[in-house]
Amino acid sequence: MPKKSKDTDGAQQLKQDLKSHTIGSLYVIGGEESYLKEHYLAALEKEVVDETFRDFNYTVFEGSALTLDQLTDAVDSYPAMAERRMVVVKDFDLYKPPAALKDELPGILNDLPDYVCLVFYYDTIPLKPDKRTKLHTIITKKGCIADFSHLERRDLIPWVKRHAKAAGKQIDSETCDYLLFLCGTSMTSLTLEIEKACAHSATDAVKRSDIDAVCTKVLDAVTFDLTDAITARRFDRAMTLVNELIAQKNEPIVLLAAISRHIQRLYAAKLALEAHASDRELMELLGSKSAFYARKMRDSAAQLHVKWLRKTLLLCGECDVAMKSAGADRQKVLELLLLRMAANFGEKAARR
Repeated sequence: MPKKSKDTDGAQQLKQDLKSHTIGSLYVIGGEESYLKEHYLAALEKEVVDETFRDFNYTVFEGSALTLDQLTDAVDSYPAMAERRMVVVKDFDLYKPPAALKDELPGILNDLPDYVCLVFYYDTIPLKPDKRTKLHTIITKKGCIADFSHLERRDLIPWVKRHAKAAGKQIDSETCDYLLFLCGTSMTSLTLEIEKACAHSATDAVKRSDIDAVCTKVLDAVTFDLTDAITARRFDRAMTLVNELIAQKNEPIVLLAAISRHIQRLYAAKLALEAHASDRELMELLGSKSAFYARKMRDSAAQLHVKWLRKTLLLCGECDVAMKSAGADRQKVLELLLLRMAANFGEKAARR
């Protein structure tokens, strides 16, 4: 592996190693973006493992059952009829190893043979590096930690366009932004949603109507519909949305958190609107880099009165306390919150 600067980003280092065909002996891959993790693990495998002799030179362990003997044997075994071998350990917390491995890990990682590529792959457990440890120093010296987070919208939009183009469709930037708002920024989920929208489109371009017709909304997008239903005094519609979310295995306390977060952002957008803040300032206030999201939040806030938003925030707080009390029927508590939100949206709370 090429010599790294002290501040080398692990994900960039992995990409550079693949590009230059200089694969090292140790990689730690984690992060919230499963699509990228899977992509780069597959890229490493393709680069390191001779497919003809894959069965002899590619070993995968589940971290929860990993033993010291298994790890040392896998690392020390010479590749069979190939230059290198690859060992993947899934969901093993390097920074909280079992006692049987704790004392031996630093020595194993510090003395990896050149013919092995050892990958610790964080799939279902989070990667939480502890920079204070000796082990972390060894990992960053001998290998790299590639932490793949969700991409920013500016990077996702061209990616969405490429996927749509591969399916024979065009999609403009504004429609891409709408798709990201509606379906979230997980590339794994977006891959399926893009395919669905492209398959539904009867023209050479994907439109919002295609997305609305077949794509699945993330929770944050549904909360817009939920609030709109309440402020339109369509309590039946609000309850239908809640029941659908609960049927999808969303816990009432999670739904409450989403509603509370949404009302907080609407309140912030309302104050920003009254202060004549720019769209860029509103985006910064909301912690969002999506102009579409900021505009939608601003337009929704414009229809609401600040008194109703303040009252609703207090109701959300009361609901949170009620949900956490012993024996509470959380779904009923949530339904009561929606009813009280709708009841408080009268003429005095409507937009002046």
